[in-house]
Amino acid sequence: MPTNALTFLNHACFHIANDSTLLLVDPWLEGAVFHHGWTLLDNATSNAALVRDLNTRKLNTYIWFSNEHPDHFSVSFLKKLKQDYAGKATILYQSTKDKRVLAFLKKNGFDAIECAPGAVMKLDASMDITVFPYSDGNSFCLIRSGGRTVLNVNDCALASAGACRAVKSAIAPLAPQIDFLFTQFGYANWVGNPFEPGLRRRAAADRRTRISLQMACFKPALTIPFASFVAFSSIENSYLNDYQNSAYTIRQWSSLSASTETVRFMKPRDVLDLDSATPASTVRMSQAAVDHWESLGDAPREVLPAEPQASVADVAGAFARHHAAVCANLPGLPWLLEKLGLIKPLTMYIPDIALTARFSYINGYQQVPIGTSFDISMSSPSAVFLFSNEYGFSTTFINGRFRTASPDALQRFGRFFMPQNLGRQGYGMRHPFATAGHLAGNVLGRLRASA
Repeated sequence: MPTNALTFLNHACFHIANDSTLLLVDPWLEGAVFHHGWTLLDNATSNAALVRDLNTRKLNTYIWFSNEHPDHFSVSFLKKLKQDYAGKATILYQSTKDKRVLAFLKKNGFDAIECAPGAVMKLDASMDITVFPYSDGNSFCLIRSGGRTVLNVNDCALASAGACRAVKSAIAPLAPQIDFLFTQFGYANWVGNPFEPGLRRRAAADRRTRISLQMACFKPALTIPFASFVAFSSIENSYLNDYQNSAYTIRQWSSLSASTETVRFMKPRDVLDLDSATPASTVRMSQAAVDHWESLGDAPREVLPAEPQASVADVAGAFARHHAAVCANLPGLPWLLEKLGLIKPLTMYIPDIALTARFSYINGYQQVPIGTSFDISMSSPSAVFLFSNEYGFSTTFINGRFRTASPDALQRFGRFFMPQNLGRQGYGMRHPFATAGHLAGNVLGRLRASA
C-alpha cells in the first residue's frame, strides 16, 4: 500500500492516507437522498464497511464535508461512525453564519472544527487542508499531502473562465501547481420537462465545457471527474437520466482534444499513489473504471415507488407552517416583496389529489378551480415536503420531482421561495445587518442589470 495514497470510495467520497493520518471527504455510501430523488449507481459500498476499514487502519482521522447536501453530508454515515468507530474522528466544516452544521455535530457528540476561510489547517507534518466557502452553501478545498496537491471543487459551479481564475488566485499562494483536480461532471438538478430533451443535452454539454475551462485554468496533471455517479431514481424524475453525462461519454469527449486527454476515472476502492501517479500510469485503471460505471449505467434500474398521498389539509397545513416560519424569521419582508411584485403568488397543480391551489404571502392559501392555469405541478408528498423543510425548495429543485407549465414558471417558483432560501443561508432576525446588506446588494444588482 502506498504511504501517500488516495482511495476512491463512491460518488464524491474519497480518502487520502499516509502512515499516521487519514482525511475522509464527503462520505455518502448508501441510501436514497434528496427526498427519494437520487440513488447511487454503485450500491456495493456501505457505511459499515468504511467504518470497519477506519477501525483497522487506526490512523488519526479527519472528515471534511463540503456542504450540507445529503450526497455529501450523510447523517446515516455519522450515526454509524458514532456507533461503531473505536477511534476519534475530527470533523471539519466551512465557517457559516448560522453555525447550524457545527451545532448539529457538537450536539451529537462529535469533535468538530469550523475552518476559517483560506486558513491552512495542519493535519500532520506532511498533510494539510485549506477550505474556501463558495456560493449557495458550497465550498472547495485544497489538500496538500506529501508535497502533492489535490484541488477538490466538488459542486462549486466554476462555469466561466473568470470563476476559475478567482479560485486559482485564492489558492495560488499555497499551490502554484495543481497535481490532481476533482470536479463534478453531470447535471445535478431539474433540467426541463420530459418533452424538453434539448435542455438536458445543453446542460450535459455545459458540464463538459466547465471541465475544459477548469483544466485550462488550473492545468492539473490529472483531472478526475466525480460527484456525479448517481441516477435520478423516482418515478417522477427518472426521465432526467436521458442525456446525463456518463463516464463513457466524458472519456470519449476528453480523448478528442490534447487539452483534455489527461482525464481519468476511478471506481470504488481504486487507489491512486499520489507520489507516482501519471497520465500514462493511470490509463488501465481509468479504462476499467469507465467500463465499471458504464455497465452499471446500462443495467436495468428499478425506480423508487410513489409515496402515499398527502391530503388537501396536509398541503394547506404545511404551507401555513411555512408562512409562519418565514414571516417570523423575516418579519414583514415576504409580504413586502409580494406587494412590490418581486415575488408573485405561486399556483400549483397537484394531480394525485386533484387539487389546484394558490399560495401567497399576502392572501395565504386559496383553493382554486381545477383547470385554472398554474405555474408548477408536483405530487402531494412533494408539495408537503417543499413547504415543511428549510431545504424544501433546494431539495425539490435538485431532485427534479416537479413540472413547469410555462417558460417563466421556474423563475417564479424560485423567487417565491426566496425567503426560505434566505433563512437556509443564515439570514434573518439573528443577523439583521448582514441580512439588510445582502438584500440591498441584490436590489442594486437587479437595478444595474435592468439599466
